[in-house]
Amino acid sequence: MKKYKSIIFIVVALALLYLAKDKYSSFNLSKSIQACLMGQKKLNPDIKPDEAKKICEDFVKEQIEK
Repeated sequence: MKKYKSIIFIVVALALLYLAKDKYSSFNLSKSIQACLMGQKKLNPDIKPDEAKKICEDFVKEQIEK
C-alpha cells in the first residue's frame, strides 16, 4: 500500500511540475519581449512600436530555438 502512495505522489508531482512549466514559460517569454522593447526604444528612439515588437518577438523566438 505504501508503494502505491509513493507512485501516486510522484505522478501527481510530475503533472504539477509540467503545468507550472507551461504557465511560467509564457510569463518569461512576455517579460523577455518587454525587456527587448525597452532596449530597442533606448537604442533607437525613432523606431515605431510595431516595428520594435516584431524585431523583439523574432529575436526572442530565435534565442529560444537555440
